[in-house]
Amino acid sequence: MKVTLLHTPYYHQDHMENVEFTSNNFAVLPPMGMLYVSSILKEEGHEVQVVDVKAEKLTKKEAEKKIREFDPDLMGALIIPYTAAIALDWLEYMKDKIDVPLMVGNHAMKQYPMAVMSNEFIDYGITGSALKSVPKLVRHLEGEDIDLEDIDNLAFRRDGELIIKLPDKNTEDLNRLPWPDRESIDNSLYYSMASKRSPFTLVITSYGCMFHCDFCDMGNFGYSERDPEDVVDEIEYCVEELGINEIDIFDRDFLINRERSRKICELMIERGIDVEWSCRARVDEVDRELLETMKEAGCRLILYGIESGNQEILDREHKGITLEQSRKAVEITKQVGIETLGFFIIGHEGETEEQMEQTIQFAKELPLDYAQFFKLSGKPGAKLYEQITEELGYDYFDKLIRREIETHRLPRPWTHLTNDEIEEWVLKGYHEFYLRPKYLFKKFLDIASFSEFLRLSKVGSKVVYTGIKDKLPGGN
Repeated sequence: MKVTLLHTPYYHQDHMENVEFTSNNFAVLPPMGMLYVSSILKEEGHEVQVVDVKAEKLTKKEAEKKIREFDPDLMGALIIPYTAAIALDWLEYMKDKIDVPLMVGNHAMKQYPMAVMSNEFIDYGITGSALKSVPKLVRHLEGEDIDLEDIDNLAFRRDGELIIKLPDKNTEDLNRLPWPDRESIDNSLYYSMASKRSPFTLVITSYGCMFHCDFCDMGNFGYSERDPEDVVDEIEYCVEELGINEIDIFDRDFLINRERSRKICELMIERGIDVEWSCRARVDEVDRELLETMKEAGCRLILYGIESGNQEILDREHKGITLEQSRKAVEITKQVGIETLGFFIIGHEGETEEQMEQTIQFAKELPLDYAQFFKLSGKPGAKLYEQITEELGYDYFDKLIRREIETHRLPRPWTHLTNDEIEEWVLKGYHEFYLRPKYLFKKFLDIASFSEFLRLSKVGSKVVYTGIKDKLPGGN
């Protein structure tokens, strides 16, 4: 069977935690979930086309033409709540133009299966792992004697009745999955906010998170991790066979299991794998010895969730770290020669202007190479989202996916600050951090390629323009 997997575009929506210029300019990442599905299908002998609309800069008509030329028997796509409105608009268009069965999966199908399947142009939904369910569904569509009700993790309609089979557990056994199908995309089209080299890709070594921050939903999905040998085999393949020059280890927290992470680094050193890579970690997980091992293995950048420059705020959000731990982690990371990026959040419960200013100043005081500022938002499944639902009187994403409402800004009942005020402080953070003369001069000297120079120049101009246009609080 011929299967088209369509990665619909994503751009800024009013309910997002990012401000607009970061949502649209900071990164174009490979669609890893879709690439896993592609590998699963190819292992079954099927022919797969991956169409990444954002990376390839395609219009609807251009994407339609590309799909028509491939002439698929089945189309598939991934839907997440945050970008569901965009995805559903694209999928309805494609289904109208190309009349083949349509299946969807990912977080929206796990969290809002009824809402997703209320869109009748969607024929099938995958509510959990695709490893067994997708091949069985395809064999059913090819005419094999497989009853849909015997397929796990599947949503479908029979005689007008919607049948949804939910998975027994959330956690995916990552060691059973094939490596993602990077051969079906142009890896040179992708980059992250702080990447320097191309071709670039992501590698996933673990899924989920063991922590339960009030503003995050990832603690609800369970935690699973891959065998170090398999991880390093994949990294070596990316470098030796695909010519990948930079990798972002896209785990929520690469260092949750420090010994496993150390083993991955040691194996990379033993094999002499020459590639730069980045990862995310908590500031209370690192020490000099581990960082030196990571550096020797090729680690160029660590992204730390620092969140706030005020200890009271950190304690209230149950972050479980101290300002001193953040300061020490960034300092020793820099000392061993690894770059750092700090994540910061504005608009916490009861947060004052003085405390927001402390966060911005803390970001500037730390020897960070990059900083990213977010508006505190409640994601479906997170504790804060319960407050939003109570304030609205309905589940916003449920109605959005059912296409009963348009996208709009969400209330933040935990703060007296308005959405506009929070966004102004986020922009102030970007403006003050990135437009320091010493910082700009240093970053200019660190630029590794012309493509990086063009990308950073574009983002930098957005920072300047947005800051002037919106009259930042306390700014010039």
